[in-house]
Parts: sequence; structure tokens; C-alpha cells
Amino acid sequence: EQEVRDFLLKHKPELVIDTIALTSSVACEKDPALCKLLNYQTAKNILEVCKLINATMVFFSSTYIYDGKKGNYNEEDVPVPLNEYGKMKVLAENELLKYPNSIIIRVDIMYGFNGKNEKNGVFGGSILSGNKVELRTPDQLRQPLFVDDVPKAIMFLIEKKQSGIFHVAGKDKVRMIDFLKNLESIVRTESKILEDMDKNVVPPVKAPFNATFNTSKMEKLGFKFTSFEGGLKILEQQYKNS
Repeated sequence: EQEVRDFLLKHKPELVIDTIALTSSVACEKDPALCKLLNYQTAKNILEVCKLINATMVFFSSTYIYDGKKGNYNEEDVPVPLNEYGKMKVLAENELLKYPNSIIIRVDIMYGFNGKNEKNGVFGGSILSGNKVELRTPDQLRQPLFVDDVPKAIMFLIEKKQSGIFHVAGKDKVRMIDFLKNLESIVRTESKILEDMDKNVVPPVKAPFNATFNTSKMEKLGFKFTSFEGGLKILEQQYKNS
């Protein structure tokens, strides 16, 4: 906390983008203390300094703040988190909402490419690894978000002098299995995705079935999201040219 405080007080940035998180919901269930530290406390620490230097703070939240019973959630829908990850994101959101110079960007699952040797992310970590992918919720509905849209969305909101909560997600609602298999088709023809998991096994974490977003707030401001088909074409070209 002190190092973050000293750094921000020294440089006094106008904009602080907080991307710190423990993003694995399974890891959050196994270690709630670490989940709270990385998904809530660090955001609160950064926020306190942003208040001192009057900096705009951008915080990333998630579809997992909802229980997924209805889908098409808008920014006004009350969060009902099912797991530790979602609960800590909600706590952090509540802190930021007290500060007028804050932007909360709720995102769905992201995909993109940053090099064949980078093992992070869904494409780089799961698909390019060549390992089998065990999928417990193949029919879960998601809105895959092309990662290149994220920095564009941040700058768009800054330039529009916006604050508050914004839903940022892909244009298309797809099943998790279809999302992963479309990514996989870029690199192989024989699938390594396992969807026939034992239905009697209790999943390690409760996940929302349909926590898809209504993104009309962003669209009414003039932001254009990349379609899943369009994102896949860009990703495939990036992969081939790497």
C-alpha cells in the first residue's frame, strides 16, 4: 500500500487504470483472503490516493457480480454475486461509486493475441498451450470481448468526460463451448476441449449461467463494439503474421 501511495503521489497522474485482480474464480474460492486483497483492498488503496491527487480512476469489474438468472443486465441492475470473486468486485465498485472521478468498466470474457510465446489469456493460455481444456459449463452464455476494444473504450469514456458504471462486452451472445471451439479452429482441427465432464461432480465454484450484458449505454454514446466474427478474423490474421 505504501509503495503504491508513494509512487502515485510522486508522479501525480491524471488517469489511473487499475487492472490488478485475482481473476480465477476457483482460486478466489480456495483463498478468500487473497481474493479480498487483490480484488478489493488494492482497489481501495489506489482509490484513496486518486482522491488526494484528483486523478480519474478506472476499475475493471465483471459479469460475475450477477447471479445469471436473467441475462441482458443493464448498469442499473442490482448485483447478486454467487462467489467470492463477484462479492469482492461488488465491494470495490461500492467504494469507487463514492468518488465522482471514477469509471467502472464491467467486462465479459476477453480474447486476443499478444504473441505465440505469451501464455496469458484464453487464447494464449488455454488454446495455444496445446493442453486439454476441461469445460464444466459448456452451455454458459458469454459475450466474448475482443481485447483491442478495451483500451478504445477507456479512452472513449475519458474523452466523453464520463463517470460511473459501463457495460463493455462483445456484440454477440455465444455458448462457452462455441466460443472456445471458434478460437481453437484458428490453430487446430482436432479439438482438445472436453465438455463431457462428470455431471455428478460438484463444481468448485458457483458461476452465473447467463450474466450477459446490455451494452446500449455505451452504444448510445457512439461506441462501436467488434463482432465476434470480426474479432476472430483479426485474431486469425494476427496469429498467422506472428
